[in-house]
Parts: sequence; structure tokens; C-alpha cells
Amino acid sequence: MAAAPTIWVNSDMSEQISDFNGEFILITTSDMKRIPLGKTLEEAIEKLKEIGRHDIAVQLRL
Repeated sequence: MAAAPTIWVNSDMSEQISDFNGEFILITTSDMKRIPLGKTLEEAIEKLKEIGRHDIAVQLRL
């Protein structure tokens, strides 16, 4: 995966959210699994809630 600005990383660095080509992506670093979250921070927060990741969504509040 090409370099992308990281906007969030969890405490053990096993997950991160990066802005990759204008889309926020949740990446699990152990297996490089990528979950597209949307093009805006608002979309990313909503998608995180949909997939049950409220723990991350609250950290990204505007």
C-alpha cells in the first residue's frame, strides 16, 4: 500500500485510519485488511458506528 496520511492509530498500533486518495480507510496492520469508511470524516464516523466500532467513532468526533 502506498503511503497515506494517518489520522488515527490505536494504542497498540494494530489498527489505523488513513486518508488514502481522498477516502478514509480503516486498516488492520497485522493482516492489512482494509475497510473503506467514506470520503468525509462524517461518513467515516457513521460507517464506524454501522460496523460496531463506536470506540473509534467517539475518538474522531469533530
